[in-house]
Amino acid sequence: MESNFENGKIQSHNSIESNVDFNNLGISDDFSLDLNCEFPTDRGKFPDIIKNSNLKRQIISFGPCKPNIKFPLSTSKDSINRKFSVEYYFTTNLSGQKIPRGWLCYSIILDKVYCESCWLFADRKHSYFKSNWINGIDDWQHLTLKINKHESSIQHIEAVKLRTIWTKNLTIDQSIEILISKEAQKWRDILTRLIKIILFLTGGNTALRGNERKLSETNPSEGNFIRAVRLLAEFDPVLNSLLLTEQSRVKYLSWKIQNELIEILATNLQQLICEEIRSAQCFSIIIDSTQDITKIDQVSFIFRYTIVDYKESKLEIKESFLGFYPLDKHDAEGHVNLIKAVLNTHNLDISKCRGQGYDGASVMSGCFSGVQKRISDIIPNASFVHCAAHNLNLVLSDMAKSTPKMLNFFNIVQDLFLFFSSSAPRWATLALGDDIAKIVLKKVCTTRWESRHNAVFALKFRYKDVLKSLTSIILTSDKKEEKNRAKGLKKKLESFEFVLILFIWEQILRPFYLVSKKMQSIETNLHIACEYLQSAITSINNLRDNYECLVNSATDLCNSWGIPVNNIKKRKVFSKTFFGDLDGDKRYDIAQDNLKVKVFLPVIDTALVQLKYRFLGLQEVVDKFNFLQPQNMLQFSEENLVKATYDFIIFYEKDISSDFTRQVLSIKEILTESLSKIKTIKELAKCILENDLGSLYKDVLTACVIFTSLPVTVASAERSFSKLKIIKNYLRNSMAQERLTNISILNIERNRTQDLNINQVIDNFANKKARKKNFLK
Repeated sequence: MESNFENGKIQSHNSIESNVDFNNLGISDDFSLDLNCEFPTDRGKFPDIIKNSNLKRQIISFGPCKPNIKFPLSTSKDSINRKFSVEYYFTTNLSGQKIPRGWLCYSIILDKVYCESCWLFADRKHSYFKSNWINGIDDWQHLTLKINKHESSIQHIEAVKLRTIWTKNLTIDQSIEILISKEAQKWRDILTRLIKIILFLTGGNTALRGNERKLSETNPSEGNFIRAVRLLAEFDPVLNSLLLTEQSRVKYLSWKIQNELIEILATNLQQLICEEIRSAQCFSIIIDSTQDITKIDQVSFIFRYTIVDYKESKLEIKESFLGFYPLDKHDAEGHVNLIKAVLNTHNLDISKCRGQGYDGASVMSGCFSGVQKRISDIIPNASFVHCAAHNLNLVLSDMAKSTPKMLNFFNIVQDLFLFFSSSAPRWATLALGDDIAKIVLKKVCTTRWESRHNAVFALKFRYKDVLKSLTSIILTSDKKEEKNRAKGLKKKLESFEFVLILFIWEQILRPFYLVSKKMQSIETNLHIACEYLQSAITSINNLRDNYECLVNSATDLCNSWGIPVNNIKKRKVFSKTFFGDLDGDKRYDIAQDNLKVKVFLPVIDTALVQLKYRFLGLQEVVDKFNFLQPQNMLQFSEENLVKATYDFIIFYEKDISSDFTRQVLSIKEILTESLSKIKTIKELAKCILENDLGSLYKDVLTACVIFTSLPVTVASAERSFSKLKIIKNYLRNSMAQERLTNISILNIERNRTQDLNINQVIDNFANKKARKKNFLK
């Protein structure tokens, strides 16, 4: 009877288990076996008449309801102070041997005995039919007489015969259904392999489909999915039999089946992620948008949250991708409506949102009608954090715009890269040379300014090699245009001014590059980001005082190549003077003496001002949690701690109770030694968990979780765009939106696909619609 018992489990009185699926038996939810109770076949749980044959089979398979308990005393007048006994389950012959009465059952719910055979199989239309042994007997005084009389009745004998026939047919069905179960297991094994192939291909950004034809034909342009199936079939007998069995036209290898499996896998993975988000105390929304290759604006949804594991005493910060969603209206209202729709679709409560992470576009970060303002109107304590990486990028952009000389420098670097990279022979002379492992020139990134450090450092490291290559091209090339371009670039590079700016930019970009990379980590929190920014400010301040060192380094490099350090005197250009002017405006070219005033100091001052101004919003959010920083908690006076906690309670009134102040003061006194050893709020939360103080300082732990859940950058959304360009490329530009989202989830969250229940996926596939093959054992 394996086919009739598929998903659930029935445990009989002799502990035999068999699989049961109540979803496909046609049994109503009101009358089915309750496997959670001790006696599922109790007569009191079912109606008088059971017409469903499958339910009858279940009751027979489970066995009769024969409890051995302390039976209650009867309160009826006929049988007062009498009760049922387990001795009635048996009859005794003259030799004293006990013979079981298989038909006799006792209902705990009804406190009556009944005949299970008559209940299930009695002919209710016959003239001799009586319902007393179906409804139940509780006349304990005359029970022996009634049992003997019922055993010899025609109704009971016919019911027992019919039950015997059913039992024999049941045995025959079992042998047939064993074969059905083996066939179902075979197709489940096949589907398991196909699912693993799909997860492998989607995890590696590999296209599944190609120009498929018949499996019997050799097709060089078939897709990676079929090729992977053929490859595994050479070593796997299950897939080998699938491909070689020509009689079966059903193989589940079509593109429709692939799409169905991808959709089910992505949906199940989304459900796992959403369950994790719902179980978290709070979450932050991180969204960003970009255009795909078909110019559709794709919005990436990332949720940042913290999982507290009380058993392992640890916190885990996660940023989970939930999909790409097309954006129809690009105004703030359109973004907010999309956020609400996504949250409602996945049954996520917006009231648990405590943070927002966007870029600096006015639509997103506008303080009057931007997305962050509209979300804050719904959830007042959903703090907005302008992406720190974007802000840092804007600081560098403003620095370059401070003087034309600094901005023009990167144009020269990019022209130099394009000159060498556009020709293989030219690139070979520079990139290979005597040492293949040498640093090569890098492209100047147009958007990520901090990554320009690679291009500047490579040019600084290979400066003399570049000049040698240019000189060689000028002397040996027979192409006029190539020689002219080489002469122009060489002339620009052979300048003390260019070399000095090269050293200045390399020193400026070095700390910014490190800070940007550190802030893009998921483990980074707002306090760590502020420390990184402070280190960048310190580096820039130190650089301001080390101008002479930069000049000396640039001078040494120029002298090694023979570049004149002293500026060639040029004719001074004066502005036109008018009658009455005392002195005209003198326009000086930048000379070595005033390069510091005209170029260096404006760049440094712009950096310092922008680093303080652009991160005021970030600092404002951090200030709310400053008192939780372990070192600050020790240094703050009790009065300052009380004031800070009061302000915190008011802002997070739905999360933090009024006992928060007492908890903070208690931690300061009790965990003084531990606080002196830890540095971050995350370490404070771990300290509370490791000392099993979560229930005592629950509000402090809540505050720590809120802090670690706040976003620092939108780097996770930016990383998802890299996958978007790989998945939906010019060869796959006709991909539908649903398929794009499904494949993106399986790819970006590929580390979590191992948590998927493959059996559940197969069951969902089998139940989605009628299948030509049976997958349910």
